[in-house]
Amino acid sequence: MLTLSEYFPKNTEYFYSYPIGDTLHFYNAGDPINEELISARLLACVGEDIKVIIYDSTLKDGSLDLLRKYSDIPFVKENQIIVLPKNINEEVLGLERNELITKALLNKTSSGNLIMAQPILDNRLIKDYQIDPNLSIWLNDKKNLDQYVSSELLPERYVQFINGQELFKSKVKIPLPCVVKISASSSGEGIRICKNIKDLKQTKIDFKERTGTIFIEKFITYVHNIGFQFGIPYGKPIFFPSHIIGYNHQITAIDGEFLGGFIFQNEWDEKLEQIKKIIEIEILPKIQAMGWYGVGGFDVLINKEGEFFIIDSNFRTTGMTAYIFLTRHNLIPKSMVSFTATFKGSEDEFIKKILSLNKGKNKILTIISLTKKDDEYRFNAALLFEKKGELPSLANKLIEIGVKSEVLEMLEKGIK
Repeated sequence: MLTLSEYFPKNTEYFYSYPIGDTLHFYNAGDPINEELISARLLACVGEDIKVIIYDSTLKDGSLDLLRKYSDIPFVKENQIIVLPKNINEEVLGLERNELITKALLNKTSSGNLIMAQPILDNRLIKDYQIDPNLSIWLNDKKNLDQYVSSELLPERYVQFINGQELFKSKVKIPLPCVVKISASSSGEGIRICKNIKDLKQTKIDFKERTGTIFIEKFITYVHNIGFQFGIPYGKPIFFPSHIIGYNHQITAIDGEFLGGFIFQNEWDEKLEQIKKIIEIEILPKIQAMGWYGVGGFDVLINKEGEFFIIDSNFRTTGMTAYIFLTRHNLIPKSMVSFTATFKGSEDEFIKKILSLNKGKNKILTIISLTKKDDEYRFNAALLFEKKGELPSLANKLIEIGVKSEVLEMLEKGIK
């Protein structure tokens, strides 16, 4: 079975997380609830040779035990889990959270084994990282895309600013619509789609205090928004070259924030195959030559004329990594769409209403991460379906039993 273990050396300690706040290297608005769910997604796909670093909330109240009991997918063994201290919880924010995480990683990880989705650049942690954190930070910064992607595959970039203050003061006339991007940010949090002058003015206000690079590029009217997941294996390029692992059709909010993704069973598309080959032949070897390895993703927009543009790079696991691995091995046996949701109720109610849909021949859910606070369960899951036409009724079924999710509301209304 293909897992993350194929791409990293044995004993890798992977932390799917980001520093919180706004630094010269990265912007993350930092919803701790989502951070905790995000880190736990890898429990379903790392294989036998990797340890996963997670927050305490994943084990609290028996959340992971519930998933093990009421799931058809395998989760990692207990000895592969590194748990952060209980004092790192959703009440702790900003720089205080970063400091507590840094100290915990120093205490709980071993030198030279740590991989962090977006490295915390702290001198105390430098020796813990496997890959030079400066390289990972450079690759995750969208302003550097043109260093390894051909210009014709990138949207036209109108102007670039050193920070939000420079953007705010700028009088440069920009063609509209346009896209404003904080070049190093996560999950669409640093993106604004500006359709008119009013949108652009508001974005300047919103981004005024941001410290990192910001650029404005051409808005691409697209018919497909595809996330390509790639793998660059450690130490065996001849026998197992870098390649595309899979792809998904992305669901985003109006402002570009990532919400979830579709994976269609047995899908084949000539254009997607063309893009796949270009990434494998023209881009990934350049990355491999820099010394980076692992699993990451490129976001690609395809317009109605069939032209495609690479708009984002993620040199880290993504929100769809686990699902792509699980669908490859038929552990998710149908087409699927991922979503994040909440449910309020007792444990018995959660088992009866939600987890009963997560196991067995007729299951419609595959939950891969779960946390709980008081009487609220928070989870990330895949909704399984045979045909697109089933989605409104399936979404409605979950909503009626008390599941709250932005993606499910969109599906219920027929928005795909």
